[in-house]
Amino acid sequence: MGTKQKIAACIGISVIGTVVIMAIVSAIPGMFIPPRYFVVGIFCAGSLSTPVCLLLTRQAEENQRLREQLEQRVAELALLAQIDGLTGLLTRNAFFDRATALHDQTDTWFLLIDIDHFKKFNDDHGHQAGDAVLQAVGQAIREALGPDAICGRMGGEEFAICLTGCDGTHAKRRAEHVRASIQALRVRAPSGRIVRATASIGLSTGDPAVPIEVSLHRADLAMYAAKTGGRNQVRLAA
Repeated sequence: MGTKQKIAACIGISVIGTVVIMAIVSAIPGMFIPPRYFVVGIFCAGSLSTPVCLLLTRQAEENQRLREQLEQRVAELALLAQIDGLTGLLTRNAFFDRATALHDQTDTWFLLIDIDHFKKFNDDHGHQAGDAVLQAVGQAIREALGPDAICGRMGGEEFAICLTGCDGTHAKRRAEHVRASIQALRVRAPSGRIVRATASIGLSTGDPAVPIEVSLHRADLAMYAAKTGGRNQVRLAA
């Protein structure tokens, strides 16, 4: 119902109520109200109720608008709480929530990614350069895997990915694509220099029979094997 219809309905109720009350009073012996006073009553009821109805209707619509804005803001804040502000990927907790919900599937794979020699970016070029590398890596991961992958920043320079609906060969191919995408990055440091990044990646299949932390630990061990084995490579968990 539109604003005009609401106001008209409120005024109509007020006028009808006034007429009914006057009719009841007029029916009482000795309390007869001449018809001309009904006209006066209707006019007074309409004159008094119009601004009141207008004010109440506008207040109700404003309250509804504020409620909708509040609900939208709460939804936006809830979404922001799940997104890492620097990389645009999921936060650690949000990643665990979403990945845990898929861990009981038999075709789930986990990747743990660690940027090689990340401390050197901060030491040689400053923390702004390190942040720029993290942003670029986050974007490279998103673009390499698409919207179906669950990607999160676990903290510092470490990232985690949950893949579903793929076998071992496909999972390894996608992990290699992520590694190559990171290696292809060219990030401009605040000093103006172009810096390059590589990453070591551990790959492990999900096991519904064990907690998700066990599957991620296997990927973590494979990732450290990639680091000790020369970095910038993908290692499959034993």
